[in-house]
Amino acid sequence: MTRRGQKKHLKRLPAPKHWPMPRKEVKFTTRVIPGPHPRDHCLTLALILREILGYAENMREIRAILSTGQIKVDGQVRKDARFPVGLMDIIEIITSGQRFRVLPRIGGGLRLVNIDESEAKFKLCRIERKLMNRGGKVQLGLHDGRTLLLAGNEKASKYSNLDTLKISVPDQKLLASIPLEKGVQAVVSRGNNIGIQGKVFAVEKRHGTHASTVTLEDPAGNRFQTALEYVFVVGKNKSEVNLQIEGGSSE
Repeated sequence: MTRRGQKKHLKRLPAPKHWPMPRKEVKFTTRVIPGPHPRDHCLTLALILREILGYAENMREIRAILSTGQIKVDGQVRKDARFPVGLMDIIEIITSGQRFRVLPRIGGGLRLVNIDESEAKFKLCRIERKLMNRGGKVQLGLHDGRTLLLAGNEKASKYSNLDTLKISVPDQKLLASIPLEKGVQAVVSRGNNIGIQGKVFAVEKRHGTHASTVTLEDPAGNRFQTALEYVFVVGKNKSEVNLQIEGGSSE
């Protein structure tokens, strides 16, 4: 008999390398369900509760925590241990009052950064595509799978791919937009320089086979280049979110 639907299990050895878990102690781990983030660029709620926060030791305890509705992602209660949590997502644990934002980690993978209640009310999303729907309204597709319709009086020319939007969660109201341009603050979300933060020094957009690049300057004054699609804008003159440099103070 053939299998119907996708597999519900995943062996630990071929799981994404950035997942923080022992590979040989146990054979299987949770498989990511289809959601806002691809498997290679996310963590499951099970991994976060068990391996990172240490709130549970096994899947039975994880299911017990989630079944009570104590965990929110971007303001919405999530009860599936396999739900994918990715870049800029906000995790809230109601009983403990802890709140975290998911950010890229230097060297690869993702990390959790503590945030306060006021910062947990908004999220930064990057525009991945812009199109017009059948009703004649401009629709923005964001990096976490959500879409945003612009109001009739909004000028579509104000928004471009790879710009960042500041939206409220969970009601998804547009609060502000930050274009990808020289002088803004950004973080590298993928590639060899993942997790490095700095100011955009130059943007070079090329056509054809030549890749577009962005030059960034980190707080120490070092400059480096990365691919245009790896850059995530986080603020104009300063970051809108707590980036909390690894091993140091926050900016």
